[in-house]
Amino acid sequence: MLRAVFMGSDAFSVPVVQRLIDGGPTLSTPVAVVGVVTQPDRPVGRGRRVAIGPVKSLASERGIPVLQPERLNDERAQIELAGLRPDVLVVASYGQILPRSVLDMPARGALNLHPSLLPRMRGPSPIIVTILEGLQESGVTLMYMTARMDAGPIISQLDVYVPGDATGGWLTGFMAERSADLLMRDLPAWLEGKLEPRAQDEEDATYTKLIKKTDGDIDWRMEAADIERRVRAYNPWPWAYTWFGGRQLRIMRAEVVPGEAERGRVRIAADGGVEVGTARDVLRLLEVQLEGRRPVDGRSFVLGYPGVNGVVLGNGA
Repeated sequence: MLRAVFMGSDAFSVPVVQRLIDGGPTLSTPVAVVGVVTQPDRPVGRGRRVAIGPVKSLASERGIPVLQPERLNDERAQIELAGLRPDVLVVASYGQILPRSVLDMPARGALNLHPSLLPRMRGPSPIIVTILEGLQESGVTLMYMTARMDAGPIISQLDVYVPGDATGGWLTGFMAERSADLLMRDLPAWLEGKLEPRAQDEEDATYTKLIKKTDGDIDWRMEAADIERRVRAYNPWPWAYTWFGGRQLRIMRAEVVPGEAERGRVRIAADGGVEVGTARDVLRLLEVQLEGRRPVDGRSFVLGYPGVNGVVLGNGA
């Protein structure tokens, strides 16, 4: 049985490693996950309590050794990894660049699962960008890793349809499941030397940036359709938000409504809902959460804050 080490750190990684653990021994070329490499535990939230990552939790439950190096180019980390004697590395949203010494360690290479149809959308945020661009067609890629990020030869791909109401959280889970499908479908053929990777076309390459908390701050000079996509793409992080009464107002669900209104200005609809003017059309706020409060629907927000009518949202509001 071949020895696999899985490398991943967030929710996207979990379905992939779970399928590999459960289904690896049943493949035509059996594979056993002999170790997991994931990011170190980090303090989170206002209380700064140390949180155990989802990949570590799963591996610990299954009795699989876990490595959590701060940096993979550290000599000790590489000695520990080499001690697992991997035949193949499987990587999905690990969060660090793998040095050449690690890539060269397994005889059957390091394979990465990326949630886009490479060479499009290389980089850290392809799922969010897929929604921001309003794409209905995307996919996942199994690639052979090289020193350049997301630039290695493509082993295989799987097309994915993106529904028009997809959120970042939903699409992350869906892409993770499709990535697991692709891995389990094609890993045996790769290990048996039946798949020939093909080079990526550099002329078609596009890149995504790392999303920051401040990216969620809504610019009401944009069109309503663009803002609505941000509301979905940034759910559940960093969320799309604006400002009301000096406090952050998180926009959790919204829809585009035909009409005109001053950009950023709130108006109360005939049914008591909340609408905000944009560069084109109006954004209806279906669910919001004011800083320090619970999420409520638009009508309930108006009842709680009747003075919102006519307010211009944003910095200084």
